[in-house]
Amino acid sequence: MMEMFFKRLVQKLDAEEKYWRSNTVIIMDGAPYHTSNVTLDILKELYVPVMFLGPHSYDASPVELFFAWFKSADINPRKVPQSKT
Repeated sequence: MMEMFFKRLVQKLDAEEKYWRSNTVIIMDGAPYHTSNVTLDILKELYVPVMFLGPHSYDASPVELFFAWFKSADINPRKVPQSKT
C-alpha cells in the first residue's frame, strides 16, 4: 500500500513541479509501516525527502482522521475495514 501511495504521490508532484524535492519534505511519524525497510527502500528509490517525527498521540493528530477517511473512501474501492474508521 505504501509503495502505491508514494509512487502516485511522486508522479503527481513531478507533474506539478519538476524541482519539488528541493523545497519539500515529507513528514511521517515513526509508525512501523513508515519505518519498515520496504518503505525506506521505496523512499530512497524515489528520492523522496523525508523526516520522521518522534512518538505522539493519535488523538492529538487531526491529520490521522483525514488519512483514516482517505484510506476508507478514496484508495479502498473494495471497502476493506481500516483500523481507525
